[in-house]
Amino acid sequence: MSSEFTADGLRRIRDLVEQAAHVAGVSAANVHCLVIAVSELAANAVRHGGGSGRILIEQTDDGVCVEVSDHGPGLPDDLAQELPPPDAVSGRGLWMVRSLCHDLHISSTARGVTVRLFMPRAEPAA
Repeated sequence: MSSEFTADGLRRIRDLVEQAAHVAGVSAANVHCLVIAVSELAANAVRHGGGSGRILIEQTDDGVCVEVSDHGPGLPDDLAQELPPPDAVSGRGLWMVRSLCHDLHISSTARGVTVRLFMPRAEPAA
């Protein structure tokens, strides 16, 4: 499923991700983490990426993959991988997304940013 969104559609994006993750068999705790991560990415797309974005949600055999794209100026090459210091006014969003999701890939060019993340389905109970 693919959809364009603006600030008015962020609630809908969260609902779509939550539904897709549940259907894909992701654990309740990981559904929550995925929704938070995608919500942060979508809000960043609106805030920093030109006022809108695109989301692609794909169920896979082993979980759910979500891709959030924007048309902003891209990310700096020296983007920190660690938690920013307490007095930093920004920079925690991508750090948080990295810590919440199992697999994250960022593609950044002068024409926009695409962040792809994956959340596995829950392991069957033994």
